[in-house]
Amino acid sequence: MQSQTAVATPSTIGHADRRWLFDGLGLTIVVIVLAVIFALINPRFASIANFINILTQASFIIIIAVGMTFVITSAGIDLSVGSLLALVTVIGFDFIKGGMNPALGVLIMFSLGGLIGCLTGLLIAFVKIPPFITTLGMMAALRGLALVHSAGNMHFGLPPSLVWFGQGTIAGMPVAVIIALLFALLGAWVFNHTKFGLHVRAIGGNREAARLAGVPVNLIEVLVYVMMGVTTALGGLIMIARIDSTQATIGTAMEIHVISAVIIGGTSLFGGRGTIYGTVMGALLLSMMTNALVIAGVDFFWQLVVMGVIVLIAVAISNLRERRIPTLALFLRRAPTGAAANN
Repeated sequence: MQSQTAVATPSTIGHADRRWLFDGLGLTIVVIVLAVIFALINPRFASIANFINILTQASFIIIIAVGMTFVITSAGIDLSVGSLLALVTVIGFDFIKGGMNPALGVLIMFSLGGLIGCLTGLLIAFVKIPPFITTLGMMAALRGLALVHSAGNMHFGLPPSLVWFGQGTIAGMPVAVIIALLFALLGAWVFNHTKFGLHVRAIGGNREAARLAGVPVNLIEVLVYVMMGVTTALGGLIMIARIDSTQATIGTAMEIHVISAVIIGGTSLFGGRGTIYGTVMGALLLSMMTNALVIAGVDFFWQLVVMGVIVLIAVAISNLRERRIPTLALFLRRAPTGAAANN
């Protein structure tokens, strides 16, 4: 029997691997089961107002995590999102409070986020500095610039037109939640149904093979980080509009929450495979866990412990699924053989 080799055709370019299109459904079941358990333990958790609050708290994490899904799927990482969020929001806030048109101020925030993302991408793609080191350095530098710019001052008092994005509602649904869900849908479409999404998965799966296949690897890598910068600015806008303030220390340790949501959602930490749906569910799970712990009166430091344990478990499960643990991988390869021998 002759083996058949799959040949890429124009009709298949830009479409996701259907096996992973609905990856994250198992996580959905986990979220539902945990929600029921939390509601039984404490009836306050089950209120409509609390569920809306959970969605609102998760909204800006969802937005930034969508961008992070592209980054991690491309076999990259971005540790600078919290610092970038602080820098673009304090600068944008100053322009707006100085009398600039709010729309122009927001455009400056997005442009600054994109430019810094572009710089990060250029350092990674062309200077060949590993993503971890590049973004670690950017994390420190951007936080320092935010502190220098704001001199430690709190900024507050956005125009009502911008506060609406964080505190307004449409038909009883928070605007922030609507924006986050629409952005996630857009991200899923780009990820699953465009050449850009296909190329992101390709360079994450096998960079050299993607280059030999004609994928503009360096360009795609730069664009991924530009996208990360813009999505961070958008998430920052929603965040500061919700609290109507910002400062140089805002977003501290946010990268932990964002990366956790992506990994818990099922995106491979080693690149090549990702899921926007799973990322959304991962962000909801973290927001729900945090909310339940707050209602239960658990100390904030213990909340960090719980989050860290959840991330470790998620990565371990991911390694099991991808058979990256040598002993278990060997066992799983031998198990069918043993079963056949017994038959």
